[in-house]
Amino acid sequence: MNIPRLGWSIPAAVILSLASATVVRAQDVRADLPASHTVKRGDTLWDLAHTYLGDPYLWPTIYRLNTDQIEDPHWIYPGEILRLPGQAPAAVIAEQPTSKAGPTVFKHAVISSTAGMVAAPPPAAHVAIGDVIRASFVAAEKGPRGAGKILFGADIPGIAKDRLTTNFQMFDKLVMVPPVGSTAAEHEKFISYTVGETIENFGTVVIPTALLQVVRAPRDGEAAIVEVLAVYGMVEADAPVIALDTTGAGARSRPTPYSDARTTKIRAIYRPAVLPSLNYDVIFDLSSRDGMRIGDEVQIFRPREQAIQDERPAIPEVAIATGQVVRVTPYGSTARITSQQQPAIRVGESVRLTARMP
Repeated sequence: MNIPRLGWSIPAAVILSLASATVVRAQDVRADLPASHTVKRGDTLWDLAHTYLGDPYLWPTIYRLNTDQIEDPHWIYPGEILRLPGQAPAAVIAEQPTSKAGPTVFKHAVISSTAGMVAAPPPAAHVAIGDVIRASFVAAEKGPRGAGKILFGADIPGIAKDRLTTNFQMFDKLVMVPPVGSTAAEHEKFISYTVGETIENFGTVVIPTALLQVVRAPRDGEAAIVEVLAVYGMVEADAPVIALDTTGAGARSRPTPYSDARTTKIRAIYRPAVLPSLNYDVIFDLSSRDGMRIGDEVQIFRPREQAIQDERPAIPEVAIATGQVVRVTPYGSTARITSQQQPAIRVGESVRLTARMP
């Protein structure tokens, strides 16, 4: 059977026959992590990191060890033998027939709970965790209080020159002063950011630039060492740092239609552009105090214009775009544009809530 590289379709009867032939490997605890893993259909770097390293966010660690055979971390293929680092508890992983198809980093592996039965994967989160992490948001004026900062690159150059202070990339290790009150424990995650505009009577826009993870906690008054897991913008020395906050992310339920007469206005748009479009962030001043949640849906529109006597009739309301809320703070909310009907996505256009998470 020819299976397309980008997907496959298997009738229910075939799935049942595969399930009956499933072979399960299991043990309570694996004292030493295997040196390698043979990729099976349904495997992803995200799930392999969760299984072997105990943290799905460590998938770049496996990717980095296998760049000789993984061209794109979104795609791994059955039959590939991936090198593994470290130690971790074992999991019950279903053996599956090989195929030419490969999943993306974000799909779930097929997990077997008992021999002969394949459990259905859980529904995906309504908002991808990556969308929450990289979303710009509004904070207190002048930005978050008590932020830490990046000092410089942790590696010492091979020639006599200062340590790196600019244009850091994935897997670079940096020296970081933790935010006030943080112990910066190993594996704890932080966000470096840059400060955007300050909007009167609203707040200051915070723009994430990188996802960082502690690889060496502070000791004896020393700074922490962090590794760059993801880059969203320019990462430089002196960049402020805050703890990662994904409160409200991961919900698998879906929003239900909601009717509310309240409307507000777009206060800021990121990234700035002449014509903002799909996947741009719009920030407005409905906040957590108004009951806003990650996953809510909003509509951007131009309100109905009243008739002008002896000049023209009323002008109907015009739908401009829809968005999904990806970040909520006590100061405002951020929605990522998911569909667009008009090009007029701009500061000052009206916003209303159309669907709310349960």
